[in-house]
Amino acid sequence: MRFWLEGWEDGEPVKCCLDSPDRWQTQAAERVTVELAVDQTVTVQQQPRSLTAARLGVGACLWDGAFVLTAYLLTQPSDTFTGKRCIELGAGVGLVGLSLARLGAEVTLTDKPALLSLLKGNVARNWLGERAHPGADPGLRRGKANVAALEWGSKDCTHTVAALAEKQYDYVVATDCTYIDPDGNTPDDNHFMTACAGLCHKQTTCFITFEDRGSALRNSFLAAAHAKFTSVKEISRGLLPPGYQLDHIDLWELRL
Repeated sequence: MRFWLEGWEDGEPVKCCLDSPDRWQTQAAERVTVELAVDQTVTVQQQPRSLTAARLGVGACLWDGAFVLTAYLLTQPSDTFTGKRCIELGAGVGLVGLSLARLGAEVTLTDKPALLSLLKGNVARNWLGERAHPGADPGLRRGKANVAALEWGSKDCTHTVAALAEKQYDYVVATDCTYIDPDGNTPDDNHFMTACAGLCHKQTTCFITFEDRGSALRNSFLAAAHAKFTSVKEISRGLLPPGYQLDHIDLWELRL
């Protein structure tokens, strides 16, 4: 899976191509275009100057886990997600959810209210909303994405999760939602897992990436996962494409 970074350096536009995540280059870029297949891409706009909690926070740019999960989804049979209902928690700029939509799924992208404008812009940028690309084949089934507010731990979270869960999602996805935020509020694992579980039914598959930031965070993440899900399975890095088998990123499959 290749991707292109676009931005500015010394007042001049720059563009480079990578085939493995590089956080520092990625989070300096203003646009990231990921090649899912031949003639099939997703482009997301970032706001690297808004990474501080006083602005948009960590959701303003892509993190390694989003690339890892996207690469894993691309290893599945080509029709796996066609017509499936999916939801992404903590979507940020929306790479994983938009990739699922490009693969034919009906996707709900969620995050805190401050990030919804950025998400909506990326949905429109990829022609994955209600309006199809003017050159699209009207007879071809296409995926779609919509945007909704969901902030786990908020006072209205339980009601919001229950309303969203009525869609009976086939897949729940989330990346890098467990971390220590030195510039703001660190997310609560129990609230996060409660939201994930609340969006699932018995046939739902939940994919979550976790970045290793120490044993305390890992233990907290796993304890919360085991409290809400009966199956908590780590996906082998060997199933990921070369370049995406990152030692610091774990990929988990959870089921009720």
